[in-house]
Amino acid sequence: MSPKQFLIPAILALALVGCAEKDKVSTELTQILPGEYIASEDDNLSVIALRAYGDMELWYSLLNANPQLSTRPGFDIEPGEIIIVPIMEKLDRSLPKSIFPESLPADYIIMPGDSLTFIAKGCYGDSELWTRIYDANRNTLSERVKQDPRQIIAGEVLRIPAPPAKAPTASD
Repeated sequence: MSPKQFLIPAILALALVGCAEKDKVSTELTQILPGEYIASEDDNLSVIALRAYGDMELWYSLLNANPQLSTRPGFDIEPGEIIIVPIMEKLDRSLPKSIFPESLPADYIIMPGDSLTFIAKGCYGDSELWTRIYDANRNTLSERVKQDPRQIIAGEVLRIPAPPAKAPTASD
């Protein structure tokens, strides 16, 4: 058995002990093979990526393969839902595309790689308006984000307020 083949079950065991009852863990350690996977109650993209590829950081590649999840807060998976698990060589490792609302105010699901300035640019056309989004969500943001607004968390929902009223110009 290669070191990698040995490490995958060990990592799975450690990851699952923290999120499942100890007497249920043994049934959860099976590797997920490429193809269609039927999600169980405790599944999330990180756990599926760990079980399928041995790397939980490939969760966003699963999000690319299952774009229907990008419209759900937390990218939640329903028990019994079919999740496409591509073979490792066919993984789309690019960051998932951000989906900006067509009209404001609206809710926005943070995508991997997003920042408040990027979201402000996508929603308002002006990255300098990021503080408008920050202020509108100040009461719901995690302490991590309050300490560093660049640390927003993929899958969380932000309320995007309406754009600021435009100041009248001399021609108005």
